[in-house]
Amino acid sequence: MPLVSQERLRKDIRRVLENPCLIPELETDELYVRIHDDTDGTLKGSIGILLDQVGDARITFNPPYIGFSLRFRNYFGGGMSPRTRNALAILALAIKLDNEEKPQQ
Repeated sequence: MPLVSQERLRKDIRRVLENPCLIPELETDELYVRIHDDTDGTLKGSIGILLDQVGDARITFNPPYIGFSLRFRNYFGGGMSPRTRNALAILALAIKLDNEEKPQQ
C-alpha cells in the first residue's frame, strides 16, 4: 500500500470527522472489544466501542480503570493493534475539535 502524504491524510481525517459516519460493516448493539498491548501476558484490560440503535457511540473499559491507562502502541513500539491506535488518535482529534467549537468548561 503506497504511503499517503501527511497533508492528504490530515485532510481526509477532517473530512471523515466532519461528515455523518454510518459504517455498514458495524452491527448496532454489538460491543467491539480490543485488549491493550501491555498486558504482561494476563490478557486483561480492554477497550470496547458499541454503537447503539440510535447511532450513539459508547466506550467501555474492562476492568474499569481509574487513574490507569490502556496503551495501544505505535507499530514501531511493538503495537498489536495499529488500526485501533489510529482510530483512537482520530478520536482524540475529534474531542479536541469539539472542545474548540463548544467548550464544556
